[in-house]
Formats: sequence, C-alpha cells, structure tokens
Amino acid sequence: MRVITIFLWASVAVQMTIGCQNRQAGQTQQGEQSRDYHWICRQGEHLGAEIVFARMGDVFCGEYTQGNSNISIMGMIDGEGNVSGVSAVMPDGSIAGKLSGKIIGDKFDAVWLPTPTGIEISKSSEMKLVLNTSEEQKKGTLLSPPEAPFLNNLYGYDIGEREMKLIHVERGAKKEEVIFHLHIEESGIDEIMIDIQGAAPINGNSFRYKEKGYEFEITAYNGFITLKTISGNLNGHKADGVYPEKIINDVFKVN
Repeated sequence: MRVITIFLWASVAVQMTIGCQNRQAGQTQQGEQSRDYHWICRQGEHLGAEIVFARMGDVFCGEYTQGNSNISIMGMIDGEGNVSGVSAVMPDGSIAGKLSGKIIGDKFDAVWLPTPTGIEISKSSEMKLVLNTSEEQKKGTLLSPPEAPFLNNLYGYDIGEREMKLIHVERGAKKEEVIFHLHIEESGIDEIMIDIQGAAPINGNSFRYKEKGYEFEITAYNGFITLKTISGNLNGHKADGVYPEKIINDVFKVN
C-alpha cells in the first residue's frame, strides 16, 4: 500500500470549537437565486423514496426521505449533472451516508450509500427518481450564507477509521481575515493525509487560498461549507467537497 502524506504550512495559531437552513426570497452577495426540486422514486424496491432540495448554481441542500428515515443532505452538482453529497453530521461526528448519481433532464439516477456501523458493510441503494412536475416549484428560495461567516466554526465528518475531513475557520487578527486549518485522512489504495493551515482575506461569505501551486475556494452557507479547487492539486489529490457543520466543544488537534 502506497502512503501519500501532504503538508502545507503557514504560520498561524489554531483553536477549535445540522441541517441546513433556507430563507425565503432574496439574494446572496453574488446575487444568485435558488430553486426547489422535488424528486420521487416511482418504481422498484425504493418506491416512494423522495429527495427534495433547493439548488443554487452548483450547490444544493435539502432532505432524503425513505420510509421513516428523514435525513438532511447537502452537496454539489457539476456542469454535467453529476451529484456528490453527504448527510448532516450525526451526534457522534459521523454522517448517515453519502449521496451520488447523475441528473439528466427530469430524471435523477441516485445512489445512497449509508455509512457502516461497527463491522457491518453497508450496501448502496440505487434509485431512479423523476421530477415531480405536478407540484408547483417554488422559485426564489435562498440558500443563504450566514450573517457573520467564519466566526469560529468546525466543519467536516468522519467515517470510522476510513475517512476524516475537517476544516476549522475563525476570524484572524486583521479585519476581514480568516485563519483556517484543513485536515483530511483517507484510507484505500492510497493512504492520504492532507494538512493545510493558513490565512486569507474574506470576500463576502467566501475566501480563497493558494500555496505551492494549489488554489481553492471555501464558501460558507448555513450549516455547511463547500470547498472547490481553482487550480493545481496535491500530488494528484484535491480537497473538494461539502463539509457539514460539526456541533462539538472539543479542541481540534492533529497528532
């Protein structure tokens, strides 16, 4: 098994400290509007499963419902309709599952992968959903940024010992500056560890950071943040994804 360890450091002091909330009608600081979508599975073993979300640009936030399960989800949709998302953080710091799939027209081929518990191996659930066009779609729902982003927040999740993604952000000493600590560990074909600390100016509800040829942007929403690579990579790896807000009181420490 090949081990890849990536460290990017900048001098900065670091301290550590869901669901998603929508507001009606309005604009983000970028002036974007969002729209609600209601997807329903009308056949197969997952008959009746529903996914409802508000989408703004390439970001979405909503709920996945099947039977008695009602799980908050959030994620991103690229220009080709590929979906990648996670559930909100559970009390123990884990997530309930991951959502993936592809949207083509009014069809959503979705895959829900629940996270394993103990030694149990989770089985993915494949669903073919269609857009509920009989229901009037609400326009103008806002995926809103926090009123005061990046005050002192910890985002991310862990899946047992297989995957950990954490980002802590807080205001720096300078006005409109954020300091952050990004830490990722993943096991698999490659053992990956990414650790980046730095400071950057805030632009509305987002900030960009670049070091050693790798540039990314972090944007804050109510209950989660998104990380998008602008350019470069870390030995072929990127930190892209959605990071739900964690509600914990522990200090974030990386040994």
